Amino acid sequence: MQLNKLGNTGLEVSRLGLGGIPFQYIGHNDSSGIIQAAYERGVNLFYTSRMYRDSENKIGLAVKNFRGKVVLGTSTHKRKKIDGRKDIEQSLRNFGTDFIDIYSLHNVLTLKVLREIMSPGGSYQALEEMRNAGYIRHVGISAHQPETILKALEMAAFDVVEFPLNFIDREAADGLLEEVRSRGIGFVSIKPMVFGCASSAPLALRYIFSAGPDSTVIGTYNMDELDENLAVEETGGQATNDEVMEAITASERHCFKVFCRRCRDCVSCPQRIDIKKALRLYEYFDRYHSWEWAREQYAALKPKLTVCDNCGLCERECPYHIPIKREFSRARVDLLSRRSPRRLINKKLIGR
Repeated sequence: MQLNKLGNTGLEVSRLGLGGIPFQYIGHNDSSGIIQAAYERGVNLFYTSRMYRDSENKIGLAVKNFRGKVVLGTSTHKRKKIDGRKDIEQSLRNFGTDFIDIYSLHNVLTLKVLREIMSPGGSYQALEEMRNAGYIRHVGISAHQPETILKALEMAAFDVVEFPLNFIDREAADGLLEEVRSRGIGFVSIKPMVFGCASSAPLALRYIFSAGPDSTVIGTYNMDELDENLAVEETGGQATNDEVMEAITASERHCFKVFCRRCRDCVSCPQRIDIKKALRLYEYFDRYHSWEWAREQYAALKPKLTVCDNCGLCERECPYHIPIKREFSRARVDLLSRRSPRRLINKKLIGR
């Protein structure tokens, strides 16, 4: 197993780590078997969240005999200092440990949420105080939008960033990863299988290893999945651009989602709509459930999708035949403010 430095933390982490989501759905014995087998084959990073029910307990019990040789990470989705501190204390009890290597602010979706957790009385203060007291070694943050991460790094001393990176969501590889790394901050990629939409797990991992984050955490439900993922790590190999484009097409069929390739071949819309940005906003709304963020961004988009006259030029010229008109018809309803009269009327008319 390849080990990488995690920014300037002083930690070395396996480039393939285990995420905690699956452990809440499988028993203690199965979880322990997966974790033990992963550790024996070189995995030393185990990352979860307080949101994932009893996953901390299962990980803590499984690594009890080799706690000093692994890196434990977890996170809180709480926004207030008092609640964040309670989560940290509970995580320490769940893991059965005196300290946690990385504790993160979980899924900071918008700049509004970021300001809340960074304000006096916000949950960042709880993490900072517990780091100073030695109960946390390093503080992290997870988010889905580059601008949220960059703003967070301006506001506070974060040690680790967790951000989606996969062959569909390639924004991190297009600049964010290098920016984070230049600041000496560790980068752990998440969502390698695009919420289960990836049609090929081996190719998905090869793409991520080619991009080169410090580590990527992946959920593993059984030993067969673990063996497959570790085999990819052992053999390595680059993912070609043609393979990536083919995988996206196969993934669309696999999960009935629409994925813009960011190929930059869009025609200029006669109505001057920013086609790529509009599609991206709706993808994040639909795939990551970043509803508030997508609506905030759409509010600033000019011109709005309401100016679309369904001429179809964008669809005819799209090299990947994305049903742009259909996506726009959905987006111009879903991306409206939750209380918009137009949205409420349209929801009644079209049953959404």
